[in-house]
Amino acid sequence: MKQTGLFLLLAASAVTAQAQSCPHGSPVRVTGDVPAAISYDMFTRLYPLKADVLARMAAAQQVTMIHDGTVLCTIDDDGVPSPDAVLVAGPQGRMNYWLSRAAVQPLRQ
Repeated sequence: MKQTGLFLLLAASAVTAQAQSCPHGSPVRVTGDVPAAISYDMFTRLYPLKADVLARMAAAQQVTMIHDGTVLCTIDDDGVPSPDAVLVAGPQGRMNYWLSRAAVQPLRQ
């Protein structure tokens, strides 16, 4: 009985993630584990991606990793005219992050 309840809870969470409401943009799914910068300035220093730079920035908490399959909301009015970067509301809405546009795919609704 407990296993069935847990399964239903997980299934409901997955459906909720799929139906995520994005008031300031579109839902996207992260493809692959990707570094996410806390500011556009940090994003421009991060790319082109190099392991030593990523390690230093992660140690300084300027970059966090967002895991494959995470559903996020874009923020369309980000104020930066860069076609390579996308601003997203982070998991659980705690913080916004800059990701490479190549690392996100539109979520089919």
